[in-house]
Amino acid sequence: MGRRFFRHGELHLVLLALLERRPMHGYQLLQDLEQRFAPYWTPSPGSIYPAVDALVAEGLLAPAEADGRTVFAVTGEGAAALERRREQVAEVEARTGVRLRPHDAVDAAVERLLVRVRAAERQVPPQDVVIVLERAEAELEALSSERGRA
Repeated sequence: MGRRFFRHGELHLVLLALLERRPMHGYQLLQDLEQRFAPYWTPSPGSIYPAVDALVAEGLLAPAEADGRTVFAVTGEGAAALERRREQVAEVEARTGVRLRPHDAVDAAVERLLVRVRAAERQVPPQDVVIVLERAEAELEALSSERGRA
């Protein structure tokens, strides 16, 4: 029998974090989870819908009708619970390599980098762009490794 992908209570945190980014209906949530965690974990309706129902029952998610579907959004209580467990969310992100909550400064830096890469592609040989990106990737990996040992 395989090891569980999420530790106790982590699936609820993951759902809250993703729904904090944007409200979604169940099928969108399943797709988002699959896109983020495949091939290491594939969500099933049998695990996701009961977890969503539990979060609604706790008052952490609120259902609403939109385009004939039930869409779930994080409540104020849910946002507060997520904030209280920020370190646990960061641990899940570090362990899985999947970013769950938005990080405005990082998102902005990635967007700026993407703009620069696209501009450089028109002026610089593609292999030179790849070399620079691979150096950045290696530096980030080294930083991650240093943090992992600390």
